Amino acid sequence: MKYKTFLQGIAGWQGIREMPWNRPFKMSVCLYIIDGLLIDTGPYSLGSESIRFFNENTIQQVALTHLHEDHSGMAAWLQEKSNLPVYLHAGSIAEAAIEPELEKYRMEIWGRRPAFKAQSIPEQIITDKYRFEVIDTPGHCRYHKAFLEPDQGWLFAGDLLVNIKPKSVYWEENMSEMINSLEKICALGFEVVFCSHTGILKNGKEICQQKLNYLLDLREKVQELRNKGLEDGDIDQRLFPEEDIASTLTNGDFSSYSIVCTI
Repeated sequence: MKYKTFLQGIAGWQGIREMPWNRPFKMSVCLYIIDGLLIDTGPYSLGSESIRFFNENTIQQVALTHLHEDHSGMAAWLQEKSNLPVYLHAGSIAEAAIEPELEKYRMEIWGRRPAFKAQSIPEQIITDKYRFEVIDTPGHCRYHKAFLEPDQGWLFAGDLLVNIKPKSVYWEENMSEMINSLEKICALGFEVVFCSHTGILKNGKEICQQKLNYLLDLREKVQELRNKGLEDGDIDQRLFPEEDIASTLTNGDFSSYSIVCTI
């Protein structure tokens, strides 16, 4: 666990979770508090560590980039302890109010996601010092938001940039929507990206463009093969011939096929 102050008074926390089904691979979770605004809450499985971070900082409101349990697992605890407003995409509010039955591997990594009462996220989130524009950015999931502070050039990107050159994605991800979201984001004014898993990316706009270029090139290759009469399953095998370990470990929830069939 790391706990420190980032640039210009942004408090940050990094927790590390070993993948129980893929040891010794580990994944980080990064949380940020900016002028009383907590962006994402981290997972329930890291709650004992993140609670210290919450208690040692002033939190007045919580904004979730999306509902996945590694981003919202501690929302219920924060709400119950401090009666904080928790903002979420309107399309996810009903789902947030019910605790889901998660797949075994997700429970082992991130833990449960207790039910909580979310409020519809506004078009802007205002703090005493900052103004965050709330941007629809589907792709990683249908209801995903990013937060832009245009005066500071900060983009809090959720899970838009976790993997710059994905070779396997979760079944609910949509690469056509991801391309549209990245094109939208790349047209905005920012430099620094705050990623929920890889931390602060000071050349964030360049990295956004790198991922966009990768997906555009991949889409062109897929379309060329479709024009030759290949089905998506055959295209998948041709473009991603290596063993898909993530698919095996997650019983098919992650796969390269999900890239091909949505791009």
